[in-house]
Amino acid sequence: MSRAEAPAARREAREARRVARASGRAARRARAAERPPAPPHSVVLRPLGGADQTLIVDVAEADFLPALLADLGAEDWRDRLAARRSTRRGRADGVMELSQPLHRRFHLVLLEAVCREPGFPRVDPDKLAGMGLVLRRETRNGPRGWMRERGQGRGWLPLAGTEALDPDPAAAAALVPDGAPRATRALERALAERRGTAPRLTEEIAPLFVAPPEICAARRRTILYGLVPVTSAETTAAPPPLENLSTAENRRLTDHFSPFLKKRAARRLPRRGQALDPAWRPLDLSDAEGDDRTLFRFAQLLRQLSTELGAFGEGEAAGRLRARLDRLRLPMRLDDDGEATETMGAAEYCAQAVEILVGEAPNPSGLTMPWRWPEITQAEEDALLSLARACLSERFAEVAPEQPKFDDDAARYRVRAFCRVTGHEDCPPKLVWSAESEPFRIRPWWDSDAPPTRISLPDVAQARQVKPGVAFAMPPALANLLQADMKKLKDGEKSGGGGMEIGWLCCFSIPIITICAFIVLNIFLSLFNIIFQWLLWIRICLPFPKPRSGG
Repeated sequence: MSRAEAPAARREAREARRVARASGRAARRARAAERPPAPPHSVVLRPLGGADQTLIVDVAEADFLPALLADLGAEDWRDRLAARRSTRRGRADGVMELSQPLHRRFHLVLLEAVCREPGFPRVDPDKLAGMGLVLRRETRNGPRGWMRERGQGRGWLPLAGTEALDPDPAAAAALVPDGAPRATRALERALAERRGTAPRLTEEIAPLFVAPPEICAARRRTILYGLVPVTSAETTAAPPPLENLSTAENRRLTDHFSPFLKKRAARRLPRRGQALDPAWRPLDLSDAEGDDRTLFRFAQLLRQLSTELGAFGEGEAAGRLRARLDRLRLPMRLDDDGEATETMGAAEYCAQAVEILVGEAPNPSGLTMPWRWPEITQAEEDALLSLARACLSERFAEVAPEQPKFDDDAARYRVRAFCRVTGHEDCPPKLVWSAESEPFRIRPWWDSDAPPTRISLPDVAQARQVKPGVAFAMPPALANLLQADMKKLKDGEKSGGGGMEIGWLCCFSIPIITICAFIVLNIFLSLFNIIFQWLLWIRICLPFPKPRSGG
């Protein structure tokens, strides 16, 4: 080959190699298109900075979110977060303690979504179809979640092995794509039909957010944050105290119920056949023995049915308990062979007897003591105690206030985050949970380490310049009472005001009222200090210089 032909040959060889490489790439692309898509990476939700980091950070700034985002955007972000993770702990047990917003401190969770691959690459934020945070209370019988039903709080209820299920099934079902396999959509329809319109409990979810794109890009991480919910004005719509009892508490409650409601053989009653007499005063016989002790127990049954269980009221559970008690027939009269010739339902009898033996009302009808209390089988005991618990729950809901969400200062909680990660186009999102946080308590409102709130009071010389800022409208009867002669009132005589039907509008200055209250407070603090020795730590007064007017 001549020198002139050599360059042309080399060019032809290079072109042939280029064509071969292009053909190879095209062939590989064609083969890749024919293969099934690769499975999505396994996603992990972990504390920001690594699994060994604390999930919760503490922010004391009033603008807590800008302050936290500024820390995340700084070059020394790891050191700044480490300083914020030093949360206060209990002196006795070392349990983490979170503050309320009233304490001017805020607590947030910081997480990152990564793929379970070498190097833990970040998850594309567009793949996150939903995310949230759940707060769970720790109990001896396992975690409980704050559950809601049709928008109403139902309280802290057991999760019963469902801790890792989706806390909002309706939201998860809505994310099933239209292109999902027919079997998946058919299953969702079947489940919906089976559920029907029955109310469903859903766990309360606090929101999680993705950090701004510029911060995620600077840190090369998909950062999620959310505020830990530590306060709430929510209460239970219908307090269910007996649904949340532990085994030991259930046992103690069973022991508390009257023995007349529990398994026992038929037993003769004291003073049988005698007319009930309020002068017996059976509740005063607590130290008695023999028949009088049994009479005391019987009076306790009457009081328990009436006062504690409200069995003679109009509640639904009370009606069911009365119906069950009336199956027990009390023999009121016996023939010569000891067989009952006249009986009375236990509920009907107890409703009348409680007025006499407990309420000490007269007995004009001549109601007598039954001859015996019938046998109670184990099945009968189970039914009666179940109805008694239902009555107690119903009674509690009537007379007790609704329970606030955070009603126990000593309760311990954990937070746990979740996200839904989309995979292939026609597949439903995958639910991913983070690990639980370490347990923590929520500090009560009075346990604050924030600086005290400052209230400025006027100088004594300026008291005349303080204008009334509040007015009290007093009806005539109250106004006449306040204008009365106190000496005559003490002696039981009516006095004052002339009895005119004139109301009064009395105006006062809040600062002056505060000064008066402050003077009275100091007097009583000094008096109580003799007993409690508390002035050293309950009142701290510090001098501060104040320039004279005019310099």
